[in-house]
Amino acid sequence: MLEDLPTAELAAYVRKWDGHLTRYFGPRMDPAGKRILVIGSQFGPEILWALKRGAARVVGVDPAPARTDALEAALVEAGLGDRLDAFEMISGTTHTLGDVGGFDYVMSHNVFEHIHDLAHTLMSLRRFVPARGNRIVIFADPLFYSSAGHHLRAGPWEHLTRSAAELEPTVPPRQWEAYRTQLNGMTITDFLGAVRDSGMILLDLGIVPDRAMDRFAELRPLISPGLKPMDLCCEGIACTLAFPENI
Repeated sequence: MLEDLPTAELAAYVRKWDGHLTRYFGPRMDPAGKRILVIGSQFGPEILWALKRGAARVVGVDPAPARTDALEAALVEAGLGDRLDAFEMISGTTHTLGDVGGFDYVMSHNVFEHIHDLAHTLMSLRRFVPARGNRIVIFADPLFYSSAGHHLRAGPWEHLTRSAAELEPTVPPRQWEAYRTQLNGMTITDFLGAVRDSGMILLDLGIVPDRAMDRFAELRPLISPGLKPMDLCCEGIACTLAFPENI
């Protein structure tokens, strides 16, 4: 598991997301000079990305205990050793986080496919973006019904073509527990419904087509006919949100 890696290896993991974050967050937010809150910061790849692009201050929040050594090593390697005091990593959630002030941006990367009460969590972000021009940027991938939605080392849509009894023996126990308890089954329409119910405004929406689309026709007969092709073939979403007071 990632938390067991030594500092150098975990720092490499933190660094490797730079291009991906630039692709999906770069067009939606400019970190330079901004205060940014990262939801689900884990080991800090989003914090590194934002600080490399001139963010003034970045606060990360994650339910897991904060481990900062890999992020600090990555910052030093990037020539940003003088920015080690520009970030903070806090153990908690958006519901338990204390008074950390307002932010220009809230960003969340590969987290919302794990959150069970989507609308309630989206509404909890309101206190962090109090001003006009503040924005919330979310990327979530892979969604549960997509080919990689199992988050396991398994084949495309294998969680939907094999029974739990068949799949469990092929998966390490910790990963199986995460599969059973930490995925919310969210579809793109579930997410959009939560955005609507939370009183937010959708400013832009992009999708990630499924990585195994070329095998969908072959595997579709093995998947329950009650599952919709749109949900099976939408791997991820990227969007910008705001509350009415942010407009």
